[in-house]
Amino acid sequence: MEFADAIPVTFKEITPSYNIPQKWKEIVLNTGGTHSTLQDIKLPHKAGGYWYRDSDKSSTRNRFIYWQTTSDAIELSEASLDVNLSSCNLRCKVAPGTPPLNNISFYERTSMQQVVILAATVSSVHRLVFPHPESLDRKSTFGSLSHTTSIFNDTSAINNPSNYYILNQYSISNTGVAHSCASILRDNGEAVFALAFGYGGEGGLLLVKLPVAGAAVTTVLKRESNVPRFLSGLTGALRGKTSTDGIETYGVVLTNVLAIVICGDTCLRVWHFDEGGVPITVSAPLSQTLAKPKPPPHAHMLQSITGLDGNVLLVAYLSFPNESEFIVMKMHDAGTAGVKFSEICHIYGPQLDLLDYTIGYGDNGHVIWALWSQPDGDAVITSCAIGPDVSWRAVATKEPLSALPQLSSHQQYRERLLSPGLFPPSVIKKALVIYRRAWGGSEPVLDNDLGESCVSAVQARFRNLTARAAAPDHSHLMYKCWSDLYSWCMQYMEGLQKPLGLMVSKHNCENDVGWWCAVVRRSGVSLVRELEPLERMMLSPDVMPEPTGLMGESCELSVDAMRVVCAGARWERAVSAGGAAELERRLFACSSPQHRLLPRLLHLLRAPETDEPKPSLTPEQIDELTCILEPIRDLQNAVLELNDALRLDVPEIDTSKSDDEDTSEYDNLFASDLGVAIVTEAIRQMAEMRSRVVRGALAALGIVRGAGGVPGAGHCAVHWQAYRALLWLHAAVLQQTSSGGTETFRLKLSAIGGEALECGVVGMGAIQAYVAGAGGTRARAHLATATTHTGCHRALPLLAYHLAHQLWAVSGGFEFGWWLASIHQPRLVQNYVNMLEPWCEWNACSRQFILGLSLLELDDAEGAYTAFCRAAKGVSSEPFLRQLVAEPHNRLAHHHALVLYYMKVIKLFEIHDAGACVVRLAETAISIADKDDPNLAMFQWVVFKWHLSGGRTERALSAAAANPAPHARHAAAATLLTTLAERKELGALVRCSALASEAERAAAARAKLHDAHTDNPYYDFLYALHVSRQHYRKAAAVMYERATRCGTERGGTTLRRKFIAAALTCLRLARPQHAFLARPPAQGQTTTAQVIGPEELAAELREDDLEALDPVQQALKKSEAIDFDRLYPKLKEADRETLLDVTKRTISTGQFLPRWFLQRFMDMDGAGCVRALLSGGRLVEAAEACVYVLRRWMVALAPHREPCAAPLALADLVLVELQLHLDHSPSKQVYDELNNLVEEYTKIVIRTSEDMKSAQIQHAIVQ
Repeated sequence: MEFADAIPVTFKEITPSYNIPQKWKEIVLNTGGTHSTLQDIKLPHKAGGYWYRDSDKSSTRNRFIYWQTTSDAIELSEASLDVNLSSCNLRCKVAPGTPPLNNISFYERTSMQQVVILAATVSSVHRLVFPHPESLDRKSTFGSLSHTTSIFNDTSAINNPSNYYILNQYSISNTGVAHSCASILRDNGEAVFALAFGYGGEGGLLLVKLPVAGAAVTTVLKRESNVPRFLSGLTGALRGKTSTDGIETYGVVLTNVLAIVICGDTCLRVWHFDEGGVPITVSAPLSQTLAKPKPPPHAHMLQSITGLDGNVLLVAYLSFPNESEFIVMKMHDAGTAGVKFSEICHIYGPQLDLLDYTIGYGDNGHVIWALWSQPDGDAVITSCAIGPDVSWRAVATKEPLSALPQLSSHQQYRERLLSPGLFPPSVIKKALVIYRRAWGGSEPVLDNDLGESCVSAVQARFRNLTARAAAPDHSHLMYKCWSDLYSWCMQYMEGLQKPLGLMVSKHNCENDVGWWCAVVRRSGVSLVRELEPLERMMLSPDVMPEPTGLMGESCELSVDAMRVVCAGARWERAVSAGGAAELERRLFACSSPQHRLLPRLLHLLRAPETDEPKPSLTPEQIDELTCILEPIRDLQNAVLELNDALRLDVPEIDTSKSDDEDTSEYDNLFASDLGVAIVTEAIRQMAEMRSRVVRGALAALGIVRGAGGVPGAGHCAVHWQAYRALLWLHAAVLQQTSSGGTETFRLKLSAIGGEALECGVVGMGAIQAYVAGAGGTRARAHLATATTHTGCHRALPLLAYHLAHQLWAVSGGFEFGWWLASIHQPRLVQNYVNMLEPWCEWNACSRQFILGLSLLELDDAEGAYTAFCRAAKGVSSEPFLRQLVAEPHNRLAHHHALVLYYMKVIKLFEIHDAGACVVRLAETAISIADKDDPNLAMFQWVVFKWHLSGGRTERALSAAAANPAPHARHAAAATLLTTLAERKELGALVRCSALASEAERAAAARAKLHDAHTDNPYYDFLYALHVSRQHYRKAAAVMYERATRCGTERGGTTLRRKFIAAALTCLRLARPQHAFLARPPAQGQTTTAQVIGPEELAAELREDDLEALDPVQQALKKSEAIDFDRLYPKLKEADRETLLDVTKRTISTGQFLPRWFLQRFMDMDGAGCVRALLSGGRLVEAAEACVYVLRRWMVALAPHREPCAAPLALADLVLVELQLHLDHSPSKQVYDELNNLVEEYTKIVIRTSEDMKSAQIQHAIVQ
């Protein structure tokens, strides 16, 4: 670790919590090998990658390919930071014993719209051709798609015979095998491969040309001119004499027409690969060291890049057992003399094994990135600029996975294991399989709920252990069960995180400045970023602060402020990272208020508890901190300057788009899953490092000066907690919510003008979901307005900073808080607000508002009421709450804003059906609202409605009476009538004089809609209301209207007299001038209403009295059968109408009609009797009566009597009816009789008329 500690740390790796690819598309490359002919060849696993050339196009911006080699495959993966790619993982399998070589080249043929990948194995070379992304996405534009197809989706041209060549020299088993290769694609599409063989033998170099069409051409290039020509093929040449001077071929590179190799004698040899033969140039030895180089894969290496001036730049790595160095040279064209080399610089390396190195661009120059393996197995990445002044700079080592702490429940262990970014699901599944295999259990791993599978497996083992243990406390057994599973996950994760290679962009772009690269691991790709000045000072505490930064750029902090940071870094190194973390844990474990934080810190630093270890310093270390801080002349100004540097400030920018501006290129910037994961990790690193800066500064100041006495230390403490809150958010995960409450939640948000958002995948980190959603969109809008560069290494820090500003609790903005409240995560909101509440004053009222929303979702209405009341204090001061109640341009007084705020909150409680809280809020709003406030009626209505629904009738009546709106009072009266009628409590409304007129109008309308004779509470209410108010005439009118309706409705006749009596009583109680009623005209009459008084009403009452009627009328009023024997005297003297009524009544009841009654009726009105019998369906009796009547009229016919008319028309009608029933014997008999009688009667009438005429002729009348 000496080398890593000796050089400054200026970079940090961003390792995203990105899932390892699970779906691979597999193809088999034709390598020509078989088990019987191939040797057991082992080559190291390597990796690398390629960035697409054009970073301004939508199809290739921030898009790259990375590769890894295994013993039997080449794994190719395409990724993008902007869009998600489908079918992006391709595994090219090779035959056993033919492992891939360690160099794969990538080329873009824009003219052919192709991406060409050149790869080689120990027995074959391959040209893999894929479509270019631009051809796949030709019609798309920025922001048009969030998903697109990878180039690896089309693999049709991979095993085309013209795209691969199998080497035939492997038929001889004792021939050496290739250990390194280089390749290049020429402009005409021809692929050229150079394979280095036999580092233990002659050091041959095989050149293979693979044209687009035609057969491949192989050429063997040897190091000296006396090497025999290959007359009998490659195999015989490789079996020739062996050199003994140890000049094996190691590294090889290809340029346009040249092949350059580095040999064991440290000389560079150059061939023209179109001519072959002997080298055209052999350089002088690059090193005077006589020791033999290390064997591959840690032997000499060679890399090249096209310089800024167009010449080829070579970087040779010389590796010896006791030393290593990089030699940078520029290659020039020397005409007929071949080429010449000019040395630029020597860069000495550490005594470590070099795994990989590459050359990239940075700060308008070239940079060497190197990946080293340390003796303890860890890897370190360093970089060095190529130039006259060279110095190594290191990438901060990856933080090791922390050990599993002892927790109290299975749920806490589960949450720890599934923390965002800790272990990918594939690692946990693999460890869980081994765990169950080791400790028993055959339950399958559930893909949809991995946490439950872990809990189930651990609990099964825990039950087995506790069954054999007698101790009452089994917490240590629980920890043991979980720690075993956790340790297996750590082992698998360490293997996946081992770096295999580096990836940089080989394309020089004027817009690309800064140092950057990527690291390829088994688990994916991670980016390397430059550190901020504060981070560099924390990670390189031995470097004393200077006015300029560690890489030459100016630092915004003064020397005094940098001394404070360096003192904190020295303190952290002195107490170790674990001691500093333990101090922080103990400091915040007691949940002290803000003003007690610094005294508590001093107490822990100077006089900690005796039962717990403390992060103590030696006197020498304290003196060292004193020496760092003592030169500071103005400590207050230094601390305040540090506070300003720690603050995340973003200027206010108008992000509204004009029609002329096209900012679609920013819509998908870092929008893919990988891009979101990288931005999320960058935010976490920023928060963690700045938290460490504040922690170290406060601790150092506390030890040396006493932090409580330093002005500005309190602001540092606030920033510390703000960054701790940011780290807490990173660890928070989204939980599963019930589907039933989602719709109610959407309704609540729409009631306050919000919109429910999709929260993302369950188990995703809260920050990651925000970056993928609204937060990322808002940050991209800021970058678009500022027209920043869209390259990944330049856009990433800006995007991460903007997002961290949104997430930072003390930034003043509330975008994240409202987003968190809009994704239906009530528990997360509750924990977030409770964490910030003791110390954060920014947006305190807005946080209480979202806390109230979350508590409503958790069915805690009283807690939500308290939170909403606290939030009401900020409706005029906090922007979020001001925007919630009114438009930003509206200037409202505080009490007006409060009224609108309470209106919003009342809607939420109404949806939740919390009536008690609704009433309290409405009454509060009423107490502060102006008398002419248009919302006052709504609040009174709300109070009335919830009091009435809660059974508090008197309070409901008071609220309804106090309502200033007439329409609201009328609606309240109507509602009261309905509700109180159901409860039989209309007496309370009768006593409420304030609502008398409204209730009277509503009751009058409703009374007419219900039957009068049944239970009609509205008539009763009107009668009681008028009587209580001594409006007797109105009461009489109500009862008389009801009595009139009862007389016309079926079943209401019996109650009519009761209501008339009530009306009469009221008229007699009224004053004489008011004792009258208006009797409506009878139905069908057009006369006007008749005014009646008590006397007329009393007469009408007597008519309805059965006791006052004669016996016949009483019998008709009753529903019983008529007693003809008892009523005989009355019926013998009854008039025609009475006889008709009795007949109709008797026919309707099916009663027998006595003969004497019919005789009496026929004597009074024979035709009427016939009609009554005929209409009643008694046809035979009607015919007999008709016969009787005709006989009477026949007797009455005489010339000297008065003329009369017999009912012949009626007789014809009876005959017509009888004709329909001639099959009935009685009907036939009476038909014949009646018909004969009609004929006889007609003859008599004719004869009588003739007699009368004759009498007039014989006895003329003398005038």
